[in-house]
Parts: sequence; structure tokens; C-alpha cells
Amino acid sequence: MRTKFRQWAVDYLDEHPEVVFEQIDFSNPFFIDKPFKMEIGSGKGDFIVEMAKKYPDVNFLAVEKVRTVAGMMAKKIVEEDIVNVKVFANDINIIFDEIKDESVDEIYLNFVDPWPKKRHTKRRLTFINRLNQYYRILKKNGLVAFKSDNDGLFEFTNEEFEKTKFKVLVSEEKYDFDSEHDAMTEYETKYRNRGQNIHRIIAQK
Repeated sequence: MRTKFRQWAVDYLDEHPEVVFEQIDFSNPFFIDKPFKMEIGSGKGDFIVEMAKKYPDVNFLAVEKVRTVAGMMAKKIVEEDIVNVKVFANDINIIFDEIKDESVDEIYLNFVDPWPKKRHTKRRLTFINRLNQYYRILKKNGLVAFKSDNDGLFEFTNEEFEKTKFKVLVSEEKYDFDSEHDAMTEYETKYRNRGQNIHRIIAQK
């Protein structure tokens, strides 16, 4: 379900430049001085906020192109005084080419749009061309961590990884949840409460 437009949330992005990157300079110390991980499609931020708390010595970039949703996430980050997360409220395609080779420690893909129609295959964030982009920007031994409730996208993603240089470390059709090292998105919480299976793949460069 799409989130309704909220002007206050869009305004919040402009009001809090301390947590929002309108443009990104990847020579910024934020991306260099500490391990750097990014989530593509961060939604309202439940996952990234909890991960930032678990790993205060890691810097996180949360990418969310829907500005209303990104504003809601930014509000959580500010209210919980999280200092190791920055929000990019725009499309990941705008910055992909600017991300330096072997500069990212981990990429999170949580409950991304499955784009179920065949003609939209190339839009999937786990299409082979996209996976090869992740491979370029990940450091040696860097990880892609994928979670989804969608059976078709899980199967497709496994098949796409087989075409790449990635090594699949984990492919779980029913992921029970690792509370020590992982966090739930708002979607994951809802789906688990319904008893739905959650799929997970972890692949390493």
C-alpha cells in the first residue's frame, strides 16, 4: 500500500539537513572514516534505526525515493538521536555511478518492490545488471543481504546470483530471524505477525 502524501514529512527533510543528504559527495568523511553500509528502499526506517543502534561504529546510508516516507524516517532518526545514519531522499540511480569501487561494506535489500510483470524484470533491484553494480562498489568480502516475503522474487534472485561472481552464503526459504545481528522492517513485523514466511539470501563478494 502506498503511503499518502504528507506535506509535513516532505518539509521535515528540508528542516533537518543534519540527517539528510540532498546531494552526496562520497569523499565526505562519513563514507570513509568508518565502515559504510547502505540500505536501498529504506521505507519508514525501522530497520536502519535499529541497525544503527546495534552498530554505533558503522555509518549507514538510507536511500528512499518516496519523499513522504523518507521524511517519516528522518523524523525517527532525529527523535532517537541517531548520529550514524544519513538519508538520501531520492532514486538510487542518481548516485550509483558516483559510488567509488570497493567502498561499501554491506548492501541491504529489504522487501523491495518485486515488479512481478515480466516486462518489468530489469527494474528489479536484484536483476543481474544491478547485482553487478553492487559487486563493483562492495569491498572485498562485502555482503548483499536480501529479505522478502515474495516467493517469485526470492526464486528470481537466487537465479540471478548464480549468473554473477557472488558467492551465496545463505539462501533460506524460511528465515526464522537473527535478533542479535538483524533488525525488522515495518513490513517484516507485519508479515511475521500474519505467520508469513520470510525469505533471506546473503551473498558475498
